[in-house]
Amino acid sequence: MKKLICFCAAAVLMAGCICGCSNKTGKTSQSSTTTESSTAEASSENTTVTNDVRKFLGKWESYKATVGGVDYETDYSGYPLSAVMKLEIFEDNTAHITTALNPRGKERTSDYYKWNITSMEGNDVLHVVSPDDRYDCRIEQGQMIVRYADYDDGTEIFLFSVDKFSESQSTTEAGLDKVDYSAYFGKWESEEVTSYGETYTETMGDYPVNVAFRFELNDDNSAVLSIFGEPLDYQWEAQKKNELYMWNDYEGFAITLNDGILTLDSETGLVIKLHSVEEFSDYDFSAAAASAPDDDAILNPEETEETT
Repeated sequence: MKKLICFCAAAVLMAGCICGCSNKTGKTSQSSTTTESSTAEASSENTTVTNDVRKFLGKWESYKATVGGVDYETDYSGYPLSAVMKLEIFEDNTAHITTALNPRGKERTSDYYKWNITSMEGNDVLHVVSPDDRYDCRIEQGQMIVRYADYDDGTEIFLFSVDKFSESQSTTEAGLDKVDYSAYFGKWESEEVTSYGETYTETMGDYPVNVAFRFELNDDNSAVLSIFGEPLDYQWEAQKKNELYMWNDYEGFAITLNDGILTLDSETGLVIKLHSVEEFSDYDFSAAAASAPDDDAILNPEETEETT
């Protein structure tokens, strides 16, 4: 979920991104020391459910966002505003955050958040944190306003209280529960990568192309795609009789299998063809790390500006 605010800020400047902000990208904290220490404690403290706390409990759904000084009130980068954040606060000091900003609008829920509450400048602030992310939430005039605690660039997400979250539109064909997808399961290594018009069949940087992308699809609807040795977690479901789709917060890939070749298609310019392997090839990723293509450049390229 660290990518949420990064994605919002980046989307003002570029379209078609599928990765959001990389975990490798440094971030400059603009929060005070008081804010950092209070949010850091939220994962371990228990907070008594008083009336001040109770007003934060329940389901909250985004209806507006302010990014880069621009207000978004109808949609955001082609997505309904409800896809930006669905937040549920529970009495047991836990919270769930759901987003659906991947290309097909599939929802992904992160259920590992904890919360506590402090008073900042006389106002009650709910801190929702995970090992990677920190959000500060306040309530004004019945709405919840969420800011990123460690990267306060002015972005705000506005949520209102709901009894039931909006349902995302399904793109899944009916009657797929009896289709056997076991041929897709297992380990796969890339043999050809087409990234925004350029095709690689031998190397990418100093990496052999077969280790540049490694993929494992599991029968529990989970998947892992490793890019230059860096693993990314996904969930998947059947979309059509001959197509699966996997996604995380902001990325998605259509998955097809033809003549023993598995194809991952981001539908935004990246196509990876892979072959099945019993075990992944041994490779020392650290030896070639300095000359490897930047994974952000591959997954998240900037579009060329058009001359007006």
